[in-house]
Amino acid sequence: MKKFRILLYIFIAFSFYSCSNPQNVNLKNQENTLRNELNNKSEKIIWTTEIDASRLNEEMNTFIKIADKNLISPKLIQSLRDVTPPVYPCIKDLESLDTSGMNTNLYNVVKDFCTNLIDNSDNLDSYFNTDYFFNYVFFKKDLKDIWPVEEDEELFDRFVICKAFENKDIAQVPVRFYKDKEFVDLSLYLAYYGEYKITKIEIIRWGNLNGETEQKQ
Repeated sequence: MKKFRILLYIFIAFSFYSCSNPQNVNLKNQENTLRNELNNKSEKIIWTTEIDASRLNEEMNTFIKIADKNLISPKLIQSLRDVTPPVYPCIKDLESLDTSGMNTNLYNVVKDFCTNLIDNSDNLDSYFNTDYFFNYVFFKKDLKDIWPVEEDEELFDRFVICKAFENKDIAQVPVRFYKDKEFVDLSLYLAYYGEYKITKIEIIRWGNLNGETEQKQ
């Protein structure tokens, strides 16, 4: 009986081994098959060349060099001039000399008028709107009263146009005229009628550059 039991145990153990062995064989076969398929697909893939193959091998705490301060040059500073807005001078009791935002047509009309005024021209009436021509007559009289010159003499040496006050179709433009060490400040009022025309000129003040001035009443 004892021998029979031993034989029975041996038979059962052999049966288990026989059942499990094919499964192990199948798993190994499947594993080999998958490995072969992966290898075949890997060989068919076209891999790109690394851009920087050594990057992953470098230490991340490598010292980073900072540009030498000598690279900052006047040319570099000049190239940055558009980064910050320009600063324009300002005439005391008048206005800034910033005409960068001024309407181009308006600026050209004022510039032409002032150029002809310097020459003591008699053709200034063409810059005025006909409905306001009387203001041109008054302006000529007032100017002769405060600024008497010979008929063939230039009224002024030069002029500077200041920042305009613009509102759709009308504008007010301050202008300063110089004659030696004296000056006259005018305020030109213009309106747009297909082109800019002067409707009025106001004499604001006149005087000399030593600080003596008179205010137009």
